[in-house]
Amino acid sequence: MLRNGSSRPLHWADKTMSVIRADLLEACEKDLAGLPSHCLFDPDCSDVDAETFYELSFFSEEDRLVPGRKAVSVLHTIEQLRTRVLHQYAQEAALLSVEEHDLLVRTILFGGRTPLTDWNELLPARGLVRRLWCRVERQGNASFLMMPHQLCASGLLLLASDSHKKVRELVEQVHENIDNTLYLLGAVQAAGPEQHMQSLLKDTFVADRRDLFKRFLLVGYDYVYDRSGRLLLIHPGLAEPERMMDYACADLDLRTLSGASDSVDDLESPLYEQMLGLLLDVTRPEITPEDAVEDLIILAKQEVPFSDMEEVLSSLLICQVTPDMRRALRELSNQVPRWLTLGTSRVQ
Repeated sequence: MLRNGSSRPLHWADKTMSVIRADLLEACEKDLAGLPSHCLFDPDCSDVDAETFYELSFFSEEDRLVPGRKAVSVLHTIEQLRTRVLHQYAQEAALLSVEEHDLLVRTILFGGRTPLTDWNELLPARGLVRRLWCRVERQGNASFLMMPHQLCASGLLLLASDSHKKVRELVEQVHENIDNTLYLLGAVQAAGPEQHMQSLLKDTFVADRRDLFKRFLLVGYDYVYDRSGRLLLIHPGLAEPERMMDYACADLDLRTLSGASDSVDDLESPLYEQMLGLLLDVTRPEITPEDAVEDLIILAKQEVPFSDMEEVLSSLLICQVTPDMRRALRELSNQVPRWLTLGTSRVQ
């Protein structure tokens, strides 16, 4: 999801990964609440609704990037939009983000209606709505993702096909690579993952669908645009992406990435476990001990000063920071590898 605005003026306690994520999900929830209450494939949908559906879809953004398309004003019909969606349904289903695909499978298996039980499901739900496949229905305090029966029936066949399964295996590889890269570096130019997808999928039925590759990235990851207009994928905990725009790499060699990931995991695991043991049963109700430790590690990766990290730790607790917690935080602050350099910080 696009990260808007700058968080620099805020205190670090208001720029942790947990807070950033909560703010994004709240914005997504408001966005979903303002979307049409019916779906493109509902029987009562008419041409009066066509422009509304078109503007909320990915099509409107993608069409504006086509040379000459901006100058041409075209009124859309419901039938045209339905045809366009169905024409690429199989390819698009194979190139969903990981979270979208999981939600799609559940929705189809539940017969086209599934509750959104977790806030984290709002983002993939919004992606499926923007693909013009689904709508979100509010019933009391609960939200449900609704999918037309005709799409569910054909979707069930798609999910079972060998060609779909093959593409999903490759997509999972891309996702793992992106996740590892973002954890190691904090940000990466989207051109690298796009080229990786292009290479892996060149002999499949989704080859050369760069528009759908981009949708996969836009739905599946936080992102910003740099000063040159290039798309940058960013780690969900990166609070000040503007500081890294000039350093984001285009890609990382997969062998190097694997080795670096293993090294970082070996280094960080003991630090994580030590801090987690100290925070059990003492974090505020709205945050788990696991999330609290992860917030602190991600702050360390951003070179946040120890005094600010200590302030953040205090804000996460229902008690005073103990000497053991302070010592563990100091070790974490000193030893967690920083983004971009893949090195450890100097002892403060």
